[in-house]
Amino acid sequence: MATLQRITVLFPLAFVALLLATAFRAGTAARAQDATPGAAPDAIPPLLQEMVDAINATDSAALATLYTEDGAHEDVPAGVTARGREEIAAFVDATSGQFRDVRFAPVSARQAGDLAVLEYDFSVTDLASGKSLTYRGVLVFDLDGALIRRSADYYDLAAILGQLGQLEMDAVAAEATPAP
Repeated sequence: MATLQRITVLFPLAFVALLLATAFRAGTAARAQDATPGAAPDAIPPLLQEMVDAINATDSAALATLYTEDGAHEDVPAGVTARGREEIAAFVDATSGQFRDVRFAPVSARQAGDLAVLEYDFSVTDLASGKSLTYRGVLVFDLDGALIRRSADYYDLAAILGQLGQLEMDAVAAEATPAP
């Protein structure tokens, strides 16, 4: 149970990073290069680059302002929902002190009308265990104009638990999860 509670608090940074991605204008799409050592991403629109910078800086206040006053973020694998800007910022703040070496890398992003999707690679160092954690995820956004009304974060919880030593994974399953 303690591991699930820790996971619940651990991963709001990923959702926050992806939330900023929805602020780019309708019809805008960005795609980064495949993750390879030293690879430079394709040109990223300035707003998307600001989002990446805010996530990597773990700026919860900046992320929370991207939501409507009554906006919500759902961490689907953990079963947690933060409602309103204050709860969203608090959710992000609760995770910031648990990690170092935060790296958020967009894989692809698309927006069509009031719907946006952002696929990402995320990595951190967990301060409690000292272990490096990497996983892939996707954020889905319902937009209200230039703000986020709702976001839902879906990520590879099994890979995270395996890396923390909380889930036995055979070699085939461990190799199947891409690492940035």
